[in-house]
Amino acid sequence: MDNKFMAIVSGFKNYAFQNKEIEELALERARICAECPFAVETMFKQILPDDSIKQIEGLKCSDCGCILSAKVRQIIDSCPQHKW
Repeated sequence: MDNKFMAIVSGFKNYAFQNKEIEELALERARICAECPFAVETMFKQILPDDSIKQIEGLKCSDCGCILSAKVRQIIDSCPQHKW
């Protein structure tokens, strides 16, 4: 299967079933993503709230198209802008 697909599935799994190590990594990545000009608003804030990482809640990466709440929680793929 495609690595990007597997990465986002993994990220959504980690979003739903959080663990401490992944959440620590996600927080570091979210700080970077929140400042990135490729992070754009979507309608997902209402559909997919992110209570633990508010600074990326409802945002997606306009470069790769991934929902950031899932993207920052996966360990298969990297930032398309090579920021993490």
